[in-house]
Amino acid sequence: MKKGLQIILGLILLMALAVPAYADDAELTAKIDAVVSKGPDNANYFVGADDIYMWLKLKKTDFFVVDVRADADAPGRFKEAHIPGAVYIPYNQMFKPENLKKLPKDKKIILVCNVGVTEGLGIVPLRMLGYDAYGLLLGMAGWQKDFFAADYIRSLLDAPKAKNYPIESLK
Repeated sequence: MKKGLQIILGLILLMALAVPAYADDAELTAKIDAVVSKGPDNANYFVGADDIYMWLKLKKTDFFVVDVRADADAPGRFKEAHIPGAVYIPYNQMFKPENLKKLPKDKKIILVCNVGVTEGLGIVPLRMLGYDAYGLLLGMAGWQKDFFAADYIRSLLDAPKAKNYPIESLK
């Protein structure tokens, strides 16, 4: 009888511990949904190079550019060329407390990478933390004349023409 009671109490304790974990997951899922579901109404949280260029020309101060390139050559590339006023925080270090402290919550945060892909990794989490985060469409390839990655993007866009990848239709 004692062993049976211990098992029942153990199961109750296990269930009690599991409920808060589930509640945390449900809360997190709701936060993610709150951000992601608004994406289509907000250009999927991307801005174009023309927008940033105009803000710079107008000397707007309500945005903050963060270069998040993280490849081995990124620090050198940032030193060579970056959007005026940008700070450098690699995306894989973005969520360290000391780096989050550098980001203003009262400005648009514009993340920039090489081709506009890895910058997307930070948009939703930053928004969940209360930042007004966006990515630069096509990254530095969409900003810098003769940027090395622009040819890479062109080759990716040409691949479907040459390969004729299969597609399906639900018609």
